[in-house]
Amino acid sequence: MSVLFFEAIARPAIWGNTLVKDYFGYHSMPDGIGQTWAFSCDPKGSNVCENGPFKGMTLAELWDAHQELFGREGEPFPVIVSLVGPESRLSVQIHPGDEVARALGHPFGKNEAWYFLDCPEGASIVYGHNATSEGELRRMAAEDRWDEVVRQLPVKAGDFVYTPAGTVHGVGVGCVTYEVQQATDVTYRLYDYHRKDAEGNERELRFEESVACISRYPQVHEPLPAPVVERAEGGERTTLIACDSFTVTRVVVDGTYCLDDPSYELCTVVAGTGRVGGVTVSIGDSFLVPQGEGVTLEGDMTVMTTRG
Repeated sequence: MSVLFFEAIARPAIWGNTLVKDYFGYHSMPDGIGQTWAFSCDPKGSNVCENGPFKGMTLAELWDAHQELFGREGEPFPVIVSLVGPESRLSVQIHPGDEVARALGHPFGKNEAWYFLDCPEGASIVYGHNATSEGELRRMAAEDRWDEVVRQLPVKAGDFVYTPAGTVHGVGVGCVTYEVQQATDVTYRLYDYHRKDAEGNERELRFEESVACISRYPQVHEPLPAPVVERAEGGERTTLIACDSFTVTRVVVDGTYCLDDPSYELCTVVAGTGRVGGVTVSIGDSFLVPQGEGVTLEGDMTVMTTRG
């Protein structure tokens, strides 16, 4: 079976505009897009297959009815893969861990990871906080001392950051990011810079829920183990993270490279152009390699891959 291509889902956001559609060539999308979902089975949107025997079916329908593509019978679809490009500050937010998420009716919590494709000079993200206790956090929040609360983590293109559930975080302005998260679309807004909508109202915060999710005091960035690099003819594959929630890799193709992992692969071209199984691809294209199927990648391009 050949690879299956999927249509990106536009996700409007108050902090989006044209960065995502311009960077990835999604010219038919409207302005105001903050991110796209490259792969999702979420009730809010599931990607439509664009080719092959399953053309017109959604990824969610394939997951439910065609497990021969995935080999994960009886499991929920594990991830949402996004392409993100904020043009103003995201809120300071947090995701629940397993215990809180299950109490809300979700199968698991929400760990998250970011691979930074492009960043402005001097870019940073919100990662962690400085409060030494819940009491101190509440006092600092009540006094609107958020610049003292949040930690800033400098980032640049090529950086990879893992954000486990319970971590205070927010992607920085202008940071184009390949994002992988567990498929629990629950986000609590801890702080939003007193931003107002068109009617002059500040967006709703979920302060108490956010505090209940915070994993530790204070909260600092902990570097990951060194990536695992595998060089083969025509390319190089780097495993950025392999954990219980997901495995994320970067494949840099500089010729003809065989992608032949026995598991299924959710793949997105994030730089360059080439061919996938003989089909011409470019930045922004996303495709599924079914389990047990190998595919030939040709050209000069970078492909991010994820599996749950």
